[in-house]
Amino acid sequence: MKGQSLKNKVLNVLKYEGISLAGVADASALPAQKSEFSPPALLTGAMSVIVFAVPIPRGVTNTPDNNLFQYWRFCNMSYRKLDMAANAVCNFIEEEGANAAPAYSCWPQRSVNREFFGLLPLVEWAAEAGLGQVSRCGLLVTPRYGTRVLLCGVVTDSALKADKKPAAEICPSGCNLCAEICPAGAIDNKGKVDHVRCTRHANPNPLFQVLIKDESMKKSHSFETLLNTGGVDDHAVYSCAECMKACKLNNAHDTL
Repeated sequence: MKGQSLKNKVLNVLKYEGISLAGVADASALPAQKSEFSPPALLTGAMSVIVFAVPIPRGVTNTPDNNLFQYWRFCNMSYRKLDMAANAVCNFIEEEGANAAPAYSCWPQRSVNREFFGLLPLVEWAAEAGLGQVSRCGLLVTPRYGTRVLLCGVVTDSALKADKKPAAEICPSGCNLCAEICPAGAIDNKGKVDHVRCTRHANPNPLFQVLIKDESMKKSHSFETLLNTGGVDDHAVYSCAECMKACKLNNAHDTL
């Protein structure tokens, strides 16, 4: 990889890890974000955010009788793959003389005003990095895979060339299938998503429920410690993927 830019080298590392969908955003691109969920909160001197993704096979959500189990297990394994790739990218960047920190795909999470947040809002950063746009159901929608993608990221203090965002609207005009199908009523027709309502309906976690009801646990550990202990590595079971199954873009054949 001699003579290549750091960005191209990173993309090659991701390809070696089996990940070909990736982009870069300027770390100052979303100034309105809460400071505790911004790139500088993950890395002092943050200059660039690298976001990458793996596609979810169409067949996972089209399995007639077991689609939720298939979906949960695919995500369960893919989050590990993405997080390991983030670790590999960070180590590579630091071997090249810069600093880097992972923005992991799902866990850990933080709780602010009874809402749950990842350490970095990867959907918004993926849109800034040119991978797609924020869809009406709050997921990232991509030109090739629709909303069938899982995200991860890396923050670095190296100034990498940012990618361009898609100019054309990806969600079909006038389509509200995701809002109409949502059994939790978490998506309105204007695209605003109630993420707490969605999570409570779609991602029940029996282990966390046991922990949070134990008074001795609550006295000994913070809410976030119990949340992440009960949820890390996807101990919850997914009970809904209706917006993903309903999306016309997700049921179309992938095209290069």
